[in-house]
Parts: sequence; structure tokens; C-alpha cells
Amino acid sequence: MTRASRFARLGIVAVVCLACGVTAGSPSVSDGPDSPIAVEGFDSGTRVVREVAEAVTGEGRSILECYPWGSRTFLGLVSLFPSATRIRLIEWGTRRSVGHDAEDAGRLRVDALPRWCVDQYPQDDRRYDAIVVGSPNGAVAHLATLLGSPFLTTSFGLTFRRPTIAAEDHFAYIESGRAIVESILAANGDDGFELIVHYDPLHDRSLVRSVDFVRVKLRALPACYREFIDRHLAPGGRLILIDCVYAWPQYELCDRAYVQIGGLGGIPPETFLERWPLDLRLLTRRESEWGCPDGFAASVDRFAADRGIETIEIRFDRPWEYSLFAYDAYAACEGVRNRSLLIDCFNHLNPRTNVETGIPALWLPFNTEEGLALVEEALRGKSFDWIGFALLPSFAGSPDTAALEPWIDLLSHHGDIELVGIDPDRYPADPLAPFRFVDRMTELREAERLALPLRLDVDTLVDLVRNRADRQIGR
Repeated sequence: MTRASRFARLGIVAVVCLACGVTAGSPSVSDGPDSPIAVEGFDSGTRVVREVAEAVTGEGRSILECYPWGSRTFLGLVSLFPSATRIRLIEWGTRRSVGHDAEDAGRLRVDALPRWCVDQYPQDDRRYDAIVVGSPNGAVAHLATLLGSPFLTTSFGLTFRRPTIAAEDHFAYIESGRAIVESILAANGDDGFELIVHYDPLHDRSLVRSVDFVRVKLRALPACYREFIDRHLAPGGRLILIDCVYAWPQYELCDRAYVQIGGLGGIPPETFLERWPLDLRLLTRRESEWGCPDGFAASVDRFAADRGIETIEIRFDRPWEYSLFAYDAYAACEGVRNRSLLIDCFNHLNPRTNVETGIPALWLPFNTEEGLALVEEALRGKSFDWIGFALLPSFAGSPDTAALEPWIDLLSHHGDIELVGIDPDRYPADPLAPFRFVDRMTELREAERLALPLRLDVDTLVDLVRNRADRQIGR
């Protein structure tokens, strides 16, 4: 996860956990009491896995899974304060509770991360017509859910505490990150992964002051994924490979470890590099959050060839293209309510609700001006009876963050709008937005449930891939 969204989510959880007397929680990947490192519950890769798992199992609390019980009451009190005070409380909580102790980085066993992923799905003898594997994003969560398929991610986000620094002090941030990745690399001899220290002083301004964000990326299909596929892919079933090639400049920190400054949004990489340069070798590589790691796709292809499994590759340049593709997938399903639309954003998504109600989704990577322009283009010439809009509350405005008013003005030209989870008087610093969002998803499932949930046939998916490829060639 990157940018202000991660800061906001982590900070809220931190404040709540401090108030409730517990440690800021994440889904555990510990392989024992002496292995304390866990995936970050609000990281994009983690969240996509959990949303798909909820759809497959029918169990889960969506984005509320990392909030301690009783936190809604406490956050209701926080929301009564002025915006500046709410943000200060989030920052205070972040400094004190978010992240693992950096000295524990060497106790991480990287193979526990993909093991956590497969453990999210039923361990019985059920078989799937398809299994989705590769780089995560919200649109991929929708695709996997439409297919009724598990999703196996390449990406795991970890956070580590350190003494507070100035947000602009990228040298201090990188040096503390260097120590963390060196500890992880030294403790894990396998070369099937890489590490990226992600520093974004514009979108994650308050977070970078007290937390280092390190993303573990799988370069090869791990053994537990291979075992899961062997056991759970039905005879004749297919692998759906998500090979997002979105690129971003990264500095080479050491062997198998890199630094990314900035990320997807309305601010170009050059702006970040000019303002926060490093005297390190600069490479253009797959982007930290959204890109599929180099070598992973080839590893999947080799495994599939050895097993005689057909692989369907979905390869786009940017996350937004997966969003448009997922919308087409909804439209291809029998029973879809094509006069309705739910626009969800980053981690404010719940594809279980979409497939159970028949309401198609259009997923936004972030709440930026770039996202506003993309939605404007996607909706051109379209109209709906109802548009649900679940915009992510960011808590810290970056230069490319779009205000709420332009969104409302744009969408009002295409249908009646319902703000899902959004309190206009408190946006974007709205601590209760996730709770309202989950409440509304539950209400929609109860009121609009289809007799049979939407399902996307794998052959129909193949046709959609072919059609979109033809469309790209002809543009």
C-alpha cells in the first residue's frame, strides 16, 4: 500500500489500539512465538487477498478486520473534534503503535508470507476452474471474485517503527530502511524474492516520519503456491496470470533490494527524483505496489508447462486498465444490474457485495485528480439509475488529491449519486468512513441479493482478454 491512504488507515488503527490497550494489529504470518513479523493488514496485496477470501468463504469483516472490537465508539468520539485535531490524533497513534520493531526484521521468514496467503482459503478438497496469481489491485479482486477463484499475490507490505524524522529527510529514511532489508536478506537465503523500501514524502507525509515501509515481492512461484495449485485446481482448470508491467524508477540499494521514491498518482516520477535524489544506480523497474516482479510470470509459465496447465495472461501497463477490464467482465455476466454502478477506491471495496447483488464495480486506484480524469473518460456517454461512490478518505491531502466537489459534479451528470461511507462534512479526515462503508455493503447484500451470484465463465474471460487486446492494437 502507498500514499496517504496507507497513513490514514494505519494511523486510525494505531489510535484505536492505543485507546483499547492493544497493539496495532495485522493478520499474523508468524511461524512461531519467536517470529513476530506479520503482513500489514491494510497493504494493497494483503487486502486483495482478504477480500477475495471473504467472497470465497462468505466470512470476513472486509476493511474492518484490522480494527479492534469497540473501536467504532472510540472513533465516533474522535470524529467530533475539528479536522486538524483528528489528523493530529492519527499522527500521534502512528508514531506510537504502527509497525514492527526494526530489530525484529531479521526474524522474518519470507516463506511464511505466501503461506499466510494460501491459508486464507479453505483447506478442504474443493477444486476451482481457475486460480488467479500475480500482482494485486482492487480490479483483480473483482475479477477473481467473479470467477469464484482464489487469488495468490506476489506482494506483501511490512512496516517497521523507528525514531521520528523530518518527512523531507529521505537520507535518514533510506538508511534505516537499508538496515531492515539487510537483516531480512541475511536471514533468508532463498533468492526467490526482492525487497523494496518505499518512500513517498508527498502522499505518505506523516507516515514516513515514524515508519519505514518495506514491500516483499516474489520473483518466483513459491513452493506453497505450487502445492496449492496442484491440490485445488480442477482437472482442465486454468491459471489466470496478472502480469502488470507498470514501471517506475527505482534505486538499487544492494543485491535484491531497491528504493522507490513516490508512486502512482498525478505527480510524475521526475518530480520525486529531482526533489529527493540519491547517489545510487537508478533503474526503471516494475513499480513497487502495482507491478508484477520481473521473472515471476516466467516462473508461472514454466510451472504451468510442466503440469500441462493452460495459462491465461492478463497483461496491462497500468492498474486502471484492469479496472476497465473488470467492468467489462461484470457487464458480460448474466444477471448483472447494468443500470447501477458502484465506484470503489483503493481498499474501500467489497467484491462479495458486487457479485451477490449484481451491481458492477469500477475500481479507482486512488482519490487523485488523475483518477477523476480517468472516471470522466470511462463514463463518457453512459448513464445510470444509481451510482454508489465510495471514495477513500485520505486524511492528508497531497498536491494531486481531488476534492469531493468535483467528483460529485462529474458523477451527477451520469446518474443519481449515493455517497457510500462518505460524510461530506468530515471528508477527507473521516474516521468512521470504513464503518459506514461496511454497513452499507451489508445492507445492499440483504436488500438486493440475487437468487444466484454473478459468475464469469473462464471461456468468457478468454474472449474478453482477446477483445481487449484487439482493441489496444487498433487504438
